[in-house]
Amino acid sequence: MKQLTKCVFAILLLSSIISCSKKRDTDFLVQEQTKTKVQELLNEAAANGFPGLSISVTTNSYSYTLFAGKAKLNAASYDANTLNYMNSISKTFTAVAILKLKEQGLISLDAKMNQYLDPAICNNIPNGNIVTVHQLLNMKSGIPEYADDNQFLDDVLNGVLPMPSSQILSYVYNKPAHFAPGEKFEYSNTNYHLLALIIDAVTHASHHDYITNTIIGPYHLSHTYYIPQSALVGPPANTVASYSPDINPGQLTDISAIQFGTVKSEIGDDGIVSTTSDIAHFYKSLLQDKLILSNTSLAEMKGAGDVNIQGYYGMGLYTYKTNEGQIAVGHNGALFASKAEAWYFPEKGITITLATNIWSVDSGDPIIIQFNQLWNKITKLVLEAN
Repeated sequence: MKQLTKCVFAILLLSSIISCSKKRDTDFLVQEQTKTKVQELLNEAAANGFPGLSISVTTNSYSYTLFAGKAKLNAASYDANTLNYMNSISKTFTAVAILKLKEQGLISLDAKMNQYLDPAICNNIPNGNIVTVHQLLNMKSGIPEYADDNQFLDDVLNGVLPMPSSQILSYVYNKPAHFAPGEKFEYSNTNYHLLALIIDAVTHASHHDYITNTIIGPYHLSHTYYIPQSALVGPPANTVASYSPDINPGQLTDISAIQFGTVKSEIGDDGIVSTTSDIAHFYKSLLQDKLILSNTSLAEMKGAGDVNIQGYYGMGLYTYKTNEGQIAVGHNGALFASKAEAWYFPEKGITITLATNIWSVDSGDPIIIQFNQLWNKITKLVLEAN
């Protein structure tokens, strides 16, 4: 009887091993088929208006980076080491830096901004003496958007870049607040510019060094650079050239100098240049592996709201629901000639980052519509395959 039991156990074990092996083979085949389809979508986009694109997908069991087109027209092709402008994805880095300082007891989220910043700034910023650090982080400050001032765009195109912080803030000085702090949500880059200045004040150094030394370095983001306050006078090696369809209709215009100068000016709300794989690794480390912040800080950062209505903003993180009903947590970014999406899908354990080196300031431009369609197709493909 014992011998029979051993035989039955052996048969069941062998059957289980064969079943697991078949499942692994099937999973591998599905992923390879999905990668092929994603690559086809990138190739199609690169043949229809996009200079170049890169995507990275990261899960617990596999990761890959795909690319198509040119990092620089008539020169370098995109590859896995191409650096992309991540723009407002930088806000996640700034928020993480603030929360790390909170964990160190150096910042209180409930403290008013004027506890950390000079009266010369706070007295001229609308709501400057009553807004809290928390309200800057979650975009509920009522402080206007500096980029909405017409003079800002004129100075970007015709002035000297990079701009000092004092010039950026001058675009909102002495303007009326949009609402009382905490009253509602309104996205404003000025909030994160001010948060960067708070990091400078609290560390008695530079937020560039703090972000580099406490986030970029320790979490092995070896192809990631924070541009503002750096010694760089031009983009790091392997950075994409930046193209706009707006300046000369019917053709792409290289505006790399304007792109770099603007990014170096926009402290806190912009500044990160990176590979798509590094950014996917960053969001996985932050949101899935929970290596960067304490559980309490991460919960504060993610915030709370009704994702079924329109999504919500925490602290440097959006949460929204895809058309297929999957929750996504992360951020996106865009400037005159770049666009990126970086999202973690907790129900699938997948992080996806997509970037390109072209964009338009015209919301109706075909390149914007095409990119959004591409993102939706790719995420649907990847999520359904897992």
